[in-house]
Amino acid sequence: MRRPAVTAAVAAALCLVPVTACGSSGDQGRPDRSPSVSVWGTHGAGQPSDDAKEPFDADRAVLRIKRLHYTADTSLATLKKLRGPLRAIHAYCTGTQDGHCVAVFFFHGNDYAGYDANGVNTSTIVRQDGTAVTLSYPVFLPTDPMCCHTGGEREYRARWQNGKVVFTPPLPENPNYPDT
Repeated sequence: MRRPAVTAAVAAALCLVPVTACGSSGDQGRPDRSPSVSVWGTHGAGQPSDDAKEPFDADRAVLRIKRLHYTADTSLATLKKLRGPLRAIHAYCTGTQDGHCVAVFFFHGNDYAGYDANGVNTSTIVRQDGTAVTLSYPVFLPTDPMCCHTGGEREYRARWQNGKVVFTPPLPENPNYPDT
């Protein structure tokens, strides 16, 4: 018995399915780091967002964070009240049990502008006023257990400058372990 031949069109369509299903969409995973670990750009770097004048779409921001496999740890009602155009949302890795996997996601207007750093164990948004965000990171020394840092706390100020989130002082690769 002879098998039916697969047409070129069907074969091409079958080949595209895995590529489309597994390809990068820009909403999955963390964005590429810029050459400087303390500066982030948006897709419209250098151009102010028209969305900066619009009310903050907290639902859309939370959905973006969820697509990056994080869960915002602030209520939606509180997020909707954040002043802008620069806003920061603290989140933890979805599904983590110990809470030692966090990130701070930045939005300028309604545009996603990036996150703070890879591999952060713990951080806090100290304050934000719509133009600047102050973050605090406990500093762990090499011999410190995960529960207890002995290196003090370091604060970094984020602000929007020339279409990017800029940290002062510059944010190290991992602010919980800045000297490693």
